[in-house]
Amino acid sequence: MRTKLGYAVHTLIGPWLVLPAIVLDVVTFLQRGMPWRGEGMWTADWFAVALFILGPVSAGVAAVDAARLTRPGNIHLVLSVPRPERVYLRAALWCAGPVAAAHVSTIAVALLVGQVRQPSAGWWAIIASVSVQVLAIFWYVALGSALGRFASPLVAGLLGATSSFVLNYTLSNAFDSDQQFRLLKFGGATITLLGRTYNAAYLGGQAILLFTTTLLLVTLRVRSRSGMRMPSAAGWAAACAAVGLLAFGPALFPNNRQVDVPVPPDVCTGDAPQICLFDEHRRYTDLVVPQVQQVMDKAKHKGYQALVPQRVLEQSRTYLPSGPAVQRLWLPAEVYEQGQLPLELLVESLVSPWHCKELRPGVDPMTVDLDWQAYHSRYFSLFMTWMQIADHRLDRPVPAEYRVLNPAEAQVMVEDFQRCELDGRS
Repeated sequence: MRTKLGYAVHTLIGPWLVLPAIVLDVVTFLQRGMPWRGEGMWTADWFAVALFILGPVSAGVAAVDAARLTRPGNIHLVLSVPRPERVYLRAALWCAGPVAAAHVSTIAVALLVGQVRQPSAGWWAIIASVSVQVLAIFWYVALGSALGRFASPLVAGLLGATSSFVLNYTLSNAFDSDQQFRLLKFGGATITLLGRTYNAAYLGGQAILLFTTTLLLVTLRVRSRSGMRMPSAAGWAAACAAVGLLAFGPALFPNNRQVDVPVPPDVCTGDAPQICLFDEHRRYTDLVVPQVQQVMDKAKHKGYQALVPQRVLEQSRTYLPSGPAVQRLWLPAEVYEQGQLPLELLVESLVSPWHCKELRPGVDPMTVDLDWQAYHSRYFSLFMTWMQIADHRLDRPVPAEYRVLNPAEAQVMVEDFQRCELDGRS
């Protein structure tokens, strides 16, 4: 093993790529403070950001190594190792292996730092997602290795890096936001992913195409004719097969990378009301629970007992709590990024009837049979009533007419919102 390591370190550039790869992964780790780091699925997707740079760089380095091994004057680099026919495969492994190990190790550390114990997406889904990222690293290296066999080292490096960079955009979702199967779509999460998990068929499709094309590219055979390096007959067949899979393979797999998992929160604290957060947000318990309990205690003290629910449940992107004696809680970005829960945003999440179909994302307001002026007036009346209960002054103008409600009026309005009678006409 020591001999093989010595050969790789002294002969190839690929093994040294692990050093900038570690730096890049660490930068990704620290970028923006990783605000949603406690979420397992978000953490796995976040580190895919590094592949947009790491992939083309890996391809360029692998191309240089392959070009150096192909040059006639360097035949001793090939013949000095056992089974010289596998020299390109060995060089590719020495490039991709350490980089993949560093990438996986960084994600593992991030999961430990984020104290991820029970990811809502499931551990197997996260392992599958990270495995696809590892396959992508090997794919980039295999692409660079295949291209590097037909050019000088300098040209090969530029060709490998440039080609993989172009394919990076072409085979990912960089050019469009439509739900389509994309071979190099790995995530790069920028918002919370609670309430979502991976589509197993999508990840499986990526794994199959990445593994198959990697194998075809890294084993591509070369022959020399009149001083020019060209693919052999088997090499042409492998190259055509790889191109065909990349072009037509995506049509065989589903378009949606993520699917909904509308599960309720499972870490509950207190009584009257009981406040429940998701396990991946349990570290925010000491921040959120006292503030919610404080506004509820003020409501009781000021005679608004009917506004105090039995349960306050955190909502996710797909789980919307509803029902009698239940209020919803949405953690805004300020919680993740600043460690603060502004009172206005807390009250907004408690008041907003997001469970109603009229207010769902993607619904055109013009198609909804709703008196929006009446709804906004009722909404801000309830909102400003909570502001008064909490003894909090709003430092911005209210965009609708409102009035502070007495306890009986507030109770009626809350019950209407629970039944999705939003404008009071029902």
